Amino acid sequence: MAQTTESESKGTETEKKSSGIQEKVGKLGNDIDTLAKKTGDEASKLAKSINSEIKSLSEDMKSIDVKDEVKNITGGVEKLVDTTGESAKKLASDIKTDVKKLVDRLESPISKKK
Repeated sequence: MAQTTESESKGTETEKKSSGIQEKVGKLGNDIDTLAKKTGDEASKLAKSINSEIKSLSEDMKSIDVKDEVKNITGGVEKLVDTTGESAKKLASDIKTDVKKLVDRLESPISKKK
């Protein structure tokens, strides 16, 4: 009977964490696109949800200081609440790019641990 080594176990944990982050990012991207189309109370509620998810992503990786990146992204989300039309689409695209950069930065240490 084969036994799982400690490094194999850590690798599986790392892969699960990375997969969970990718799922969150996919949902965030969809939510950001939806936010670009919403207004008023609906937009405010969705922005709060998005900002909570972004903050939780950064908390998943406590070893990396990403406070400035998170602050910039959440500020962009707040601005998106009051933006409409083509400007909203552009801002949503910029926010998604920033989220992707944040996730890449968060995943970098995970990859190095493998």
